[in-house]
Amino acid sequence: MTESNYPSIDEIISLVAELVPDVPIPSDLFAEIKAKDRILWLEGWCDGCIAREGFPKKGQGMLQEKLDYIAKVTPRFLQSRAEEKGMVVRWSGFIPLKDKEHLYGVSWGIFS
Repeated sequence: MTESNYPSIDEIISLVAELVPDVPIPSDLFAEIKAKDRILWLEGWCDGCIAREGFPKKGQGMLQEKLDYIAKVTPRFLQSRAEEKGMVVRWSGFIPLKDKEHLYGVSWGIFS
């Protein structure tokens, strides 16, 4: 936490990212929080999500390359998710998660 004992926005989003289940099933790797005219969309990334990109399985190397790839595609990926809901992305990012069995991290976006 910050010196003032209040969490930063990044700390809050990192905590909320824990809502995404740590499972190897891409269709189950999401969570959403609706509030009035906004949605906080959270979507996790596992081996199945990046299987077609030629990366080895989790724990077998190329971790930084995988994280870089996911961070690179996150804006375009979230834009398509927002469009499916008839919304636009206002803010977004990618949070790498350590010590997870299946997840590399979570892409997050605030849609309105």
